[in-house]
Amino acid sequence: MPPATPPAQDPAQDPAQDPAQDPAHESPRGAGAEPAGGERPRRSTSPRGVLLAASSFCAVALVALVGVLDVPYVSLSPGPVRDVLAGPGGDGGDGTALVEVSGAPTYPAQGRLDLTTVSLRGGPGLEQSLWEVLLAWRDPEVTVVPRELYYAPRTTQEEADALSAAEMAGSQEAAQVAALTELGIDVDATTTRRVQEVAAAAPAAGVLRPGDVIESVDGAPVADFDALKAAVSALPAGAEVRLGITRSGEPLEVTTRTYAPEGETLLGVVPDVEYDSPVEVDIAIEDIGGPSAGTVFALAVVDLLTPGALTGGEHVAGTGAIAVDGTVLPIGGLRQKVIGAARAGATWFLAPAQECAEVAGAVPPGITVVGVATLHEARTAVEAIGAGRGDEVATCAQVAAG
Repeated sequence: MPPATPPAQDPAQDPAQDPAQDPAHESPRGAGAEPAGGERPRRSTSPRGVLLAASSFCAVALVALVGVLDVPYVSLSPGPVRDVLAGPGGDGGDGTALVEVSGAPTYPAQGRLDLTTVSLRGGPGLEQSLWEVLLAWRDPEVTVVPRELYYAPRTTQEEADALSAAEMAGSQEAAQVAALTELGIDVDATTTRRVQEVAAAAPAAGVLRPGDVIESVDGAPVADFDALKAAVSALPAGAEVRLGITRSGEPLEVTTRTYAPEGETLLGVVPDVEYDSPVEVDIAIEDIGGPSAGTVFALAVVDLLTPGALTGGEHVAGTGAIAVDGTVLPIGGLRQKVIGAARAGATWFLAPAQECAEVAGAVPPGITVVGVATLHEARTAVEAIGAGRGDEVATCAQVAAG
């Protein structure tokens, strides 16, 4: 908005034309006579003009600021949907199987089993302006939440991308182990000295990082996780401890302290676990990150390793991270994922039971949301749906109601 034009000047107010300033002048006040030479008289801008101009400038500046100012919020909207059964044996596939199993007999799949995603804006490298957040708040399909719920302070785009990729890789491994365990297939597990995560309350939280491999405790080498655990548990709570580690292939020594939140002396480290499976599972997803597809991946593995079509030809979608013991974990963005699944034509949706309240009263027409707490419950629900017994499964509305 351009600055306001000041009011037209009145030549009768020029001192050369004002009888109060020129006693010899006899023209009536306000006659509007031009000064000699045709020059227009000049006077200072009125206070009202200054105020209008300043207000206009501030308004323009405020609009510009709203358009560029980064705000600490992220917005979630419905994202892409992918059929994990697509490819050979799957309906409507493009010829590339997203989930392949080798080392055991497999069986054809039918219907669709969709993983769902959210499109997230406002994270590192995709910051939103205040204007974008205000528009997102007005969209009934978008949820706006504080950025800190998804990203740690000062996280870079590279770090966020690496974490997302690591979470996807972890979800695929957990899905494989959970699926094989559900089918009664033994999977050998070895706990390593590699750090998966560090408890936030532990003194080591600011010292150790995911991926670090702990090689020694106070100068004494530790050959495996049991040796590491024994060396730490022998120390008193609050003791200073020197750890020899390997980080990104380089040796390093760091110092931290132990703690005992429940009586046992710990570092507060959750170690990585390596699995040796008799069945190899390959999940070809490269453009999607995060752990939310774990439950759907596990169901796809179960479907491929069991006779008959798990879905019975139905179009089922879902979300939920999964633990190796088969627990379905909440993941967020449920409402947006259900909307995306409904748009893709799914008529059934599997959701973590803990999140069912999020979609209470907000389920799009034509799709039924089912609450599941474990992989076994998810498998049983899909089998019932595929057999035409969908009325037997517990909907999210029923789960939320208790």
